[in-house]
Amino acid sequence: MASHDPRRPARGGPVNTTLVLHAADEAGTRAIAGHLARALAAALARGALHTVVLGLHGELGAGKTAFTRGFMAGLDPAREDDVASPTYAIVQLYAGDPPVRHLDLYRLGSEADLEAIGWRDLYFSPGITVVEWIDRVPSAIPPNALHVHLEPLPSASVGPAALEVLDEPRRVSLHTADASLGALLDGLSATVLAAFA
Repeated sequence: MASHDPRRPARGGPVNTTLVLHAADEAGTRAIAGHLARALAAALARGALHTVVLGLHGELGAGKTAFTRGFMAGLDPAREDDVASPTYAIVQLYAGDPPVRHLDLYRLGSEADLEAIGWRDLYFSPGITVVEWIDRVPSAIPPNALHVHLEPLPSASVGPAALEVLDEPRRVSLHTADASLGALLDGLSATVLAAFA
């Protein structure tokens, strides 16, 4: 049986696909995440993908854990309440179809730290691995990862309320260099635009 190093692109050269969406609030961010979850689950179910590493980027309070809650709700609304930031536990495992592994690398800083938690098994087992702060260990980022950048947008309000980013509008940028995931983002664009129309 031939094996493939999942840190290398499978076939063909890399592509660059980016989808930029705007969410009015946390509910919008969670809805975008739910649409992405359903699209990825469908691709996994039909065998178009085997595993997906979803890297979440954004400053503290940008909405990474809220995005993950929306992602889990998109797979199964009953699973949404199970999601907590794994900052101290580092890894949360969610059984189901597909299985989801949720990692928070904020407290890690090297590939040796990742080795201690068995990162290769977590990243490359069948299903989906959601990784908050994936950029903390750049050498372990698979080139075929799907990146989600969450960026709070400036609020029109002035004063202390402007500092509360959780329910503020945000830009959600999805990017991949993987051809299969790029095609998925192309289809997701139409789905999300139709849902928010």
